[in-house]
Amino acid sequence: MAKVDYPCVKRVTEGLYKIKPGRYSAFSYLITDEVNVLIDTGLMSDYPRLEEGLFELGLRPGDIDIVLNTHEHCDHVGGNLYLQEHSLIGAYKYSAVKILYGDEEVMRCRHHGEPFPGSRVHLWLNNADIINTGSWMLKVIHTPGHTSGSMCLYEPRRRILFSGDTLFANGTASNIYDSGSLGEYFNSLRLLKTLKIDLLLPGHGWESRNVERDIELTIEKVIQRFPNRKYLLRLLGEKDKVYMDEERS
Repeated sequence: MAKVDYPCVKRVTEGLYKIKPGRYSAFSYLITDEVNVLIDTGLMSDYPRLEEGLFELGLRPGDIDIVLNTHEHCDHVGGNLYLQEHSLIGAYKYSAVKILYGDEEVMRCRHHGEPFPGSRVHLWLNNADIINTGSWMLKVIHTPGHTSGSMCLYEPRRRILFSGDTLFANGTASNIYDSGSLGEYFNSLRLLKTLKIDLLLPGHGWESRNVERDIELTIEKVIQRFPNRKYLLRLLGEKDKVYMDEERS
């Protein structure tokens, strides 16, 4: 296997860049606008390379106005510790409490060998909240399943979805961890299916422009995980709707 030099930096589209700071870190997505937004910050140990990636794009860490974490796992939030003094940190409220207190078991810090002491979370986000950067409008979509606090960020005018670890290309289904739920994951996928998405930008793996197919393949795989899948299929045949509580409706 060829050696990869990190950070890997790629321009996705005008004002949007992808940074891979290390092998086991999630992608960080940088939106440069009136308000500069960084989506996910990778592992703590990879932060120096994340910083190098920012420098390569002509930015300093202090130029990042808002950090948004798609969920609480350490490979997505480690860089918060270095950015929290000058950037607002935002996460869905169910993830925010775990990030704040450094809930190691749920955050999978021990798995990565990186004890996380907790970081500030200034913005405790709710479903349907909007982050307006100037020319970008990011809508928070609560998508529990992988974790209870997983969220996606959707730009409806550009039809771009930043999916964290909720949705991947080619029908790769997410793992369900301690605070997560297979039923909620299934419901979240069905919710995403209702959106018009032209470009999928996940936390790991490939980008995709065939997002409808990605979602359908993932739903098929998730259905096979249910022991009562025959009942589930009958239920779907009777009434094709997304079952959401009042908070998410």
